Amino acid sequence: MKFLQSLLTITIIIVVAAKAADLVPTLPADRAHGYSLAWHDEFDGDKLNHADWNIRTGDRLGSRNLAANVSIADGMLRLAVKKEAAGPMNYTSGGVISKREFLYGYYEARMRVPSGKGWHSSFWMMKNSTGETGSRQEIDVVEHDSYNPREYGLNLHLWRPDHVVLGGTRVKTPRVDDSFHTWGCEFTPLEIRFYFDGKLVFAHEAKSFAHDKQSVWLTTVGWTRLPWSKDAKIDDTKLPAFTDFEYVRVFEKSSWDQAKTVAPYPRTVVVFGDSLTEGGALPKDQQSKAWVKLVETKANGALIMVNEGKGGRATSATKEFDDMLVRRQKANVLVIALGTNDSRDITTQCVPKATANVRAMVEKARKAYGVSLRVVLVGPPNINKSALGPTKNIANEREQKLRELGESFAKLAKDMNCEYVSLYGKIPESAMTKDGVHPDPNGNEAIAKIIFQELQQ
Repeated sequence: MKFLQSLLTITIIIVVAAKAADLVPTLPADRAHGYSLAWHDEFDGDKLNHADWNIRTGDRLGSRNLAANVSIADGMLRLAVKKEAAGPMNYTSGGVISKREFLYGYYEARMRVPSGKGWHSSFWMMKNSTGETGSRQEIDVVEHDSYNPREYGLNLHLWRPDHVVLGGTRVKTPRVDDSFHTWGCEFTPLEIRFYFDGKLVFAHEAKSFAHDKQSVWLTTVGWTRLPWSKDAKIDDTKLPAFTDFEYVRVFEKSSWDQAKTVAPYPRTVVVFGDSLTEGGALPKDQQSKAWVKLVETKANGALIMVNEGKGGRATSATKEFDDMLVRRQKANVLVIALGTNDSRDITTQCVPKATANVRAMVEKARKAYGVSLRVVLVGPPNINKSALGPTKNIANEREQKLRELGESFAKLAKDMNCEYVSLYGKIPESAMTKDGVHPDPNGNEAIAKIIFQELQQ
């Protein structure tokens, strides 16, 4: 009898392990590569697994969280909203918080929100402890305010040392109160990517703040008492109502040091620039020493560099940029390296016009390549004033414009969640060709080192 019991136990363990191994992220195949299941709850039992979960308690917005409002039924976690008095509150709600903490990985939950108005259903991540100092992120994968069943919000906050909202958006959807949908979030050392039913809907850089480990939160609360919802009413005729979760899963990679390259496959980098990018000033037998080609060589197969440089190009080349977007239909990274030719315009309009042109390019590129497109803006390099040709008479003014263009591009990059690289002062005058503008092979090598270092991050 003991033998049969042991055999049955082993069989159950094997079946459960096999089922877990079959679970994969709801991600495009290239993004899912390398992930394995780290933790999950399919809510298949008849009660909550308290070894994995804490119950959320306390008053939040327009309701009090109660353990009685958390249940497992029909293969779902059910979080109830009820019309009942609890202390100063006239409504009660429920939520759970994972005891285990995670950091980098892909977080996913399948969820259905209730019909009606007046509650707030969420799947999100944040550390569940108090008192410590330092940065702490809150990643709201979905915040659904039930007044609109065809829209939800996602947000990214920091709570240490001060509260800062880093970014977010509203996402249009089919109805999410009459069927289940899948929400996901990929958190890497470089960026945070938000998904709805496997489709990327928003991305934000993650390099500008420190990262804390975090718990998984599945919650629902009465939506009233927010600054923008003080007059909101809960639809009592729909109560009790339930926010239902079919599952929650966390996938991780074995080494995030190796995963810092955003994707484990060759990335296509399109470089839109002028003659400094093109390498046209180099002799024909030295074209392999153009900096774009040098970056590709340094990457040793990890980067496919597409040289879209052209002599004489300024930021006003919007038609050429549009044509490039049509011609180059795939890009993981866009590098915009312009400004040297713009500096010929020494009027006060030079910098604002160039900055507006680059802003428009970034907007168009993200529409063409997707919101996850990594964009690197490159500030123009210095010049050799003593060697300038036709514009030597305005050498000082051009030099000033080059500095101002770099400063403005840096601000634009921060405003649009791009990356910025400055080349100003990085090329020795001795590494410029006789015209005082174009880098020679040594100058191209200097640029390649800088750009390669940025693309490696």
